[in-house]
Parts: sequence; C-alpha cells; structure tokens
Amino acid sequence: MKNKQPNMVMIMADQMAFDVIGALGHPAVKTPNIDKLVESGVTFDNAYCNSPICAPSRASFVSGKLTSNIAVYDNGSELSADTPTFLHHLRNAGYETVLAGKMHFIGPDQHHGFEKRITGDIHTTGFDLTPDWTKGVYHNHGTGVKRLKNPGVSEINNNLDYDARVLNRSLEQIRSFKRRKEEEKRPFFLCSSFFHPHDPFHITEEYWNMYDDVEIPSPAVDGHDLDEMHPFNQWIQIHHELDICQLTDEEIEKNRRAYYGMVTYFDRIVGEIVNELERLNMLKDTIIMVTSDHGEMLGEHGMWFKRTFYDPATKIPLVISCPERFQGNRTVSEVVSLVDLAATCITLAEAPGADEWIEDIDGNSFEALLYDKQIDWKDEVIAEYYGEGAIEPLIMIRKGNYKFVYIHQQEPLLFDLETDPHELNNLAQDVNYQNILQQLKKRIHDEFDVDTIKQDIIKSQKERLFLAKTLNIGEKTDWQVKK
Repeated sequence: MKNKQPNMVMIMADQMAFDVIGALGHPAVKTPNIDKLVESGVTFDNAYCNSPICAPSRASFVSGKLTSNIAVYDNGSELSADTPTFLHHLRNAGYETVLAGKMHFIGPDQHHGFEKRITGDIHTTGFDLTPDWTKGVYHNHGTGVKRLKNPGVSEINNNLDYDARVLNRSLEQIRSFKRRKEEEKRPFFLCSSFFHPHDPFHITEEYWNMYDDVEIPSPAVDGHDLDEMHPFNQWIQIHHELDICQLTDEEIEKNRRAYYGMVTYFDRIVGEIVNELERLNMLKDTIIMVTSDHGEMLGEHGMWFKRTFYDPATKIPLVISCPERFQGNRTVSEVVSLVDLAATCITLAEAPGADEWIEDIDGNSFEALLYDKQIDWKDEVIAEYYGEGAIEPLIMIRKGNYKFVYIHQQEPLLFDLETDPHELNNLAQDVNYQNILQQLKKRIHDEFDVDTIKQDIIKSQKERLFLAKTLNIGEKTDWQVKK
C-alpha cells in the first residue's frame, strides 16, 4: 500500500548479462542475495538497455531519451548539462539524490541531477575514448580479446579496490540517512554503481574457488567464421581483434568461470547493502532495484564484451523489490528498457510535472506493471549503437517477439525470438515475414533521419578528437570528482 514517497536504492552492475542469476535458472552461477530479491520482488524477463555500451547507455537512462536525441554517441560523448534527468525531477519532488560509483559521465558536469557524488568515477571523464569512423574498421587494443588471454585469480587490482570503496561509501551513506533528525529527513535515491563484472575477467581466489566443483557451461551458440558473419558483426569482431587472436577452449572456460565469480562478488555486494537497510529497519520503506548498464556476450556467437544487438549484450537484468508495495515472486514478460525505468522512478516518487516530462522523453512508466495491473503497454524497445567498432549507424527495435536490426547501407536482420531465442535464423529475406519487416523498417525511417545522424556523429567525433588532444597538452584538464 502506498503511504508516502518511498526511498529508492539502485544497485547497478557493469556488463552483467541478463541470465546470470541462479533463481532465474542459470545452471552454474551462485547469486543467493539476488535470488532473495527475485523471490521477494518483480523480475522483468525482457528488459533492455538502449545502447550496448557504457556512457551512451547511462546517459540515455538518466535522461530518459534515446542516444540520438541527446547526441551521446560513444564513450567519449558528453551529456549536455542543460538536459533534464530523472534525478532533477526527483530533487524537485523533495528527494536527496546521491551517487556512489561509476556513471561514466563525460565533461564538466559530473552530477547531472545527483545532489552529491560520494566517490569519483573509475573511468576518464574526458573525451579520450572518442572513436574515429573516418578510419574505417580498425583494431582497438584496449578492448581486444588479448586482454582475455590470462583470466583467473587476482587478489589485488584497481577494480576490486574501486568497488570496495563504493560499497563502503554506500553503507556509510545509508547510516547517514538513518542518523538524520526527523525534521531533516527527506526521501532518498541512492545509486550504488559498481565496476564488476566488467572485463578483464579476474577475481579473488575466494570467489574463483566457489566454482571448483561446478561444471562451467560452454557458450550455447558456437562462433562463426568471420566471412560468414553479417558485416555489422564483422566490424565488431575486427575491432575486438578476433581476426588476429583466438581464444582456446580452456581460455573460454576460464573466462566464463572468472566472470561467474565476479557476478557472485557483485551478489555479495547486493547482500551487504540490503542487509544494512534491514539492520537499520529501513527496508520496508525502500524500493530496491538491481540492474546493469548492458550485458556481456561471454563467448556466445564467438563474440565477447558488448557493442552488438544480440540479447546477451543488449538485454539486462532488472529486479525490483519492495514487498510493502509490490507482490513478490512475480515475473513480467512485457518488453521494457532503461528509459522506461527512468520514467518509472519519477512516477513512483509522485514527482510534480512527471506526466509532462514523460510526454517529452522516450520512456514510459511501467509502474502499473509493478502493481500487476493490466495496461496497454507499448511492449517495445529501441536501442542504438553509434560507438567504436561500427562504421555506420545501427538501430534495433524489439517489438513483441520480433527483433529488427537496421544497419545503414547494409542488409537488415530480423529474428523471431519466440521460435529462435539464440538469434540464428535471419528472417529478413523470408517471404513469410515481409509484412513485419516492412512495418519495422518503416518505423525506423519515420523516426530517424539516419543520414543526418551519421553526419552529426562524424562531425562530433572530429571536434572531440581535437579537444581530447588539446586538453592533454600542458596541464591536463581533468573533470574527475576528487573523493
């Protein structure tokens, strides 16, 4: 029953595949804490990011807008400070909005509506990661599979240190919320955003050993020869150096094992945050959300990392728990995305002007689905990819069971995910599917001026590559939050 504005705690992973949760049927991964939230909460079986790469996905999420509508094209793109986010609307509704951890904001504005950040980011805040489409398809050593040649145990690394700091600051912040005098208390939105289980795949011996006696499943879909792949995926494979570096079966198994250990490490973090809320008697007034910015291919289709529209990269976990409000142990099959989650946060907060803002963004509130109400839901998601590895704009629509992928100046892809969940059979040339193909193709052409988007991408890249160079001359310009 709703009685006051709820607190919200969002626990965000980086690069967590949608299916690596034990309670959802994964045969190997150990996630006892997320499993409890699945049992007490609402799980969205078909949740997606709106761009399968960090900075654009997160900018799209906080703004509630597709990446082409905010010109955040890649990991070197800046979200304009004059873009309203759902955090601004939560503050307008009286919320204290706090960020601990990674959000991959680029440029001087490192808050975008968060009232305060209690840690810095783990990545550069400058334009250094800007790609260059004018070079054509090229290798990127920083995101190549060579970094997967030595997976396994690592007791100390910067990524573990960072996540430990984010967790500690998050727990301190929860205690600070609790200590406030009653007249000083406001509802709060705390986003605790972690690096794990992002590559490279290394984890401590404790978590590696948890999978000693566990059979690590092989990828469900074998890889393909490069010349047999769609040009889109060829571009990405070359960018990831898979044309010059192959992983052995043993290396694939070790990377998957280390990744599962990293997921269990993240699950332990989830448990610590939830347990602290429970210890302080704050849990019943708090909505817990667990999600990720995008997924991880983990060897499926012979691919790794993200940057593709296959489900392992674009689909995300989304579990929302608050037994005081939502009936638990339920799954929602409707298709939703992160821009919808942004809209949902502000309707849950009963933010003034929420309807007007939602009318102006690309997301819709799925609050009714949380309450198990019947609504006329759009049941679709649009995702875009304009980042490194690609050389043309790429747009995906999932509508119901169909996934359509538009690749500018290339043949499209069409999959029926009900009959072909592993996306093996491209139906774009099948005469029986031409009606749905043309409907979805028309949708792209009606909504997107792809030629103009491409021109703006290349212009933006050129400007940002120049800025990246000049801002590193002499005393480097650094927008990192010092915490």
